[in-house]
Amino acid sequence: MKGLSWVGPILLGLLLLPGCAAPKSVEPQTQAAAASLQAGAQTVQGVVLGGGDTTPAGLMDAPRTFVYQVELEDGQQISVSFTSYPPSPAFAGGPPYRLTIHTSEIQAGNYIIAHGSYDPNTQTLVVAEEGDFLEVYDKKP
Repeated sequence: MKGLSWVGPILLGLLLLPGCAAPKSVEPQTQAAAASLQAGAQTVQGVVLGGGDTTPAGLMDAPRTFVYQVELEDGQQISVSFTSYPPSPAFAGGPPYRLTIHTSEIQAGNYIIAHGSYDPNTQTLVVAEEGDFLEVYDKKP
């Protein structure tokens, strides 16, 4: 048996070797989805899953905040938020962003194209600044 004393360490090495292998990489599609949105200015597009007016009840003639859940083209789900302002001298020119709705109201199944500031911590794209926009279509244009 002295001649076979080297078999044990080799077998042990062969058993441990797969554990030392580099981890398998994440599928490219998953990597793309995870890296698709970074903090800051982004343009997104996808299908509305739901959402609507989140303004507390009882407020009249006040800005109204809307939040919609959207499934993006890559399957990622985020929220898209914007604030609608009532007519007033303070907002005589309207909000600083462009809002274009090609439907009677925003509802599940509609298609959104939006540009705003994305916060990865809340997974929310906020349309609020000058140059931002929100376009809503009945279906993908």
